[in-house]
Amino acid sequence: MAVITVVDSQRKKKRELLYSLGDDLIRYIAELITNSDDSYRRLESAGLVPQDEVKVIYIELCKDKRNNGTDKIIVSDNAEGLTKEKLEQIFGIYGADNAGGVESRTRGIFGQGASDVLRSAAYEQKTAEILSIKNGKLSKLRYSMNEHFDSSIDVKEIPQSAHQLVETRKNLRIPVNGTAISFGIPSTVKYNKNTKKKLKDLIEKCASFRYLLAQPNRKIVLIIDGQKTVLSSEKYLFDKMEFLTEKFFTYNFHGKNLQCQLKIYKNENKIEDETQLLVIDENKAVFDNTLFNFETMSSVKNISGELIIKGLYKVCYDNLNDDVNPNAIVKDNRTGFDTKNPFYIGLNKTISPILENILKEHGTKTKNTDLTNNKKFSEALKKLNKYIKQEIKDTISGGNLGGQEPPISGIKFVRSHASLTNGKTYDLKLLINSSIIFPEDNIKIKMENNDNIEISPKTILYDENDIRENGLVVKDVTIKALKETIEPITIIAECNNYKCFVLIDVIPLDIHDPINGLEFYPNHLTLSYDETHKASLYFDKNIIPIGSKIIFSTQEDIELINSSYVITEKDMIDEDIGCIIVKSKGGLLGNDYLITAKYNEVETSVKITLVAKSKYNNSGGGLISGIRLEFEEDMTYQVFFKPHTHEIVINAKNPINLHILGSLDDKDPNNPKFSKDQTKYLCEIICTQAAQLLVKEKNVKKGEINFDSIEDTIDDIQNLIQQHKNKMFVDIYPAMANLTE
Repeated sequence: MAVITVVDSQRKKKRELLYSLGDDLIRYIAELITNSDDSYRRLESAGLVPQDEVKVIYIELCKDKRNNGTDKIIVSDNAEGLTKEKLEQIFGIYGADNAGGVESRTRGIFGQGASDVLRSAAYEQKTAEILSIKNGKLSKLRYSMNEHFDSSIDVKEIPQSAHQLVETRKNLRIPVNGTAISFGIPSTVKYNKNTKKKLKDLIEKCASFRYLLAQPNRKIVLIIDGQKTVLSSEKYLFDKMEFLTEKFFTYNFHGKNLQCQLKIYKNENKIEDETQLLVIDENKAVFDNTLFNFETMSSVKNISGELIIKGLYKVCYDNLNDDVNPNAIVKDNRTGFDTKNPFYIGLNKTISPILENILKEHGTKTKNTDLTNNKKFSEALKKLNKYIKQEIKDTISGGNLGGQEPPISGIKFVRSHASLTNGKTYDLKLLINSSIIFPEDNIKIKMENNDNIEISPKTILYDENDIRENGLVVKDVTIKALKETIEPITIIAECNNYKCFVLIDVIPLDIHDPINGLEFYPNHLTLSYDETHKASLYFDKNIIPIGSKIIFSTQEDIELINSSYVITEKDMIDEDIGCIIVKSKGGLLGNDYLITAKYNEVETSVKITLVAKSKYNNSGGGLISGIRLEFEEDMTYQVFFKPHTHEIVINAKNPINLHILGSLDDKDPNNPKFSKDQTKYLCEIICTQAAQLLVKEKNVKKGEINFDSIEDTIDDIQNLIQQHKNKMFVDIYPAMANLTE
């Protein structure tokens, strides 16, 4: 059998190249300035230069005479300088660790910033070179890339006389040691005369430079067509803003407690400087500019701040260099946190309730109207949630699949019996032993003739990429429950002489198969603050047996009716799944609370948002908790989904909405009514937002969208959104059509 070396396709290499720094020129400049600053920091940490001595970094925009007079940028410093051997070491291996780490208080993590800048320029055959002076010797590196995206470097030491070296130092602005990196601006970068004119302002307000440009021992000089300007971020500093509040908290990540300090300011200039929360470490290295999904809320339009996480650099560095499971907490294209990484998810969960409380006290107060105070809108919301719940598949978990071994019987369903709620769709896992059932084998999925359920696919295949390290393959069988059953339906999986089965019941009760055996569902509820709060906790008795004790905990201001509960047979809904109603009371109006249930190492939480009692039971217990009008002239959004409150928010002051709906200022907040035309438009944008949310939850988060082609991806997502939007509109508008003033 021939051994063939696998190579990346040209389109994949090009995507990766374009992805590395994107189309923002400031990100290119940021990489090189950061490198220069890191070099100065290493000298300071080693005691080779005084901490308080002012060190200069030059950014020069000039014409590239060797490339038809197109523009190029040169970033130079007077720091360490690099020998020929050091240039080969740093740029000969893409992505190596050369920054110096925690001890030097440096910012670099990935070891590819300057390489990415040079690679992008070299791909277009533009200038991509480094000139560096170290101990009186001049070294030069030229970066090249061919049409196959293969990179190469040409590094040499350039002999110079004393007179020549004096001239070189003068031209490079390097009195002793230092480095100058030059790159032609790639055509993929957004750059024109207007960019050149605004370059000073763009650099000064860039979040990555906010602290660097304010350091008393740094001087950043911008040179455009020979004109020098010293850059400063002084006007964007927080000490120019009104201080509002400060919070200290601890974030535990993988057993390590990170001390966090959150400072909040009133920023009247936020539209211009675009400052959200600057996430930094103790050395003021900027990792992100984010508000953890609060960005679209009108209450944050004048709120900015900084989140200082001590040890953040080390956590990012250690995770990236983990021998077993290296992973990037921040994106390697320098656009902030990877929002799918467990670090960000956990940090978001920790900081969200803190930010919510701060915004309630200090955020901008905006007039708003709860549309579900109108019965027709309340009923429409229930229908939307019902549709979404039916479309989003439940996974019949069968416990922690990570611990499953390949079945000795060849094939096996994770459960021998499952009860499904009428009208819902589920994924049932089929376990396959790859040493018994091979990729070329067809696994047939069969069942008796009936109209109670639908199954797909009818044939299952797998390939080598599906095989896990222990030889296990996991595939999904999709089951749609159509009608209640009297007797269980048998589904059979069969391949060669191997066979397994599962019994399926369709029941009228709302049943949920809990992930890892214990799960609150739904996991976010909007409830009346002055009534007993109830949350449904589902358990699987195969994982948490009868007689097990569940421990509950929550925060201050809210009281649990029971702090623990022992599971009994009467809690069972069907043969395997049971449900406990967890009750609590108290809490403050407008606040959010977490209730946690724990059994041994299995833990789950539900978030409860406490609101004033509505005339109608508005959410139907689904993914969307409410529909609200806001009246905010300074915010650009037309409609959006608030992930923290699970509300669809429509901005009545948005120019498009205002033009179509007219002024809604006079609507009764206790019972808002609308004309047929207004209702039709409101219904249309509500369905659009709900459809976007559904596609994100059902298709994007589950990885069912292929992102290989941006154009195809956009088309696929738009088509899916339109399909769901059509069905939602047909379902809810007729009931609202007679809604007139």
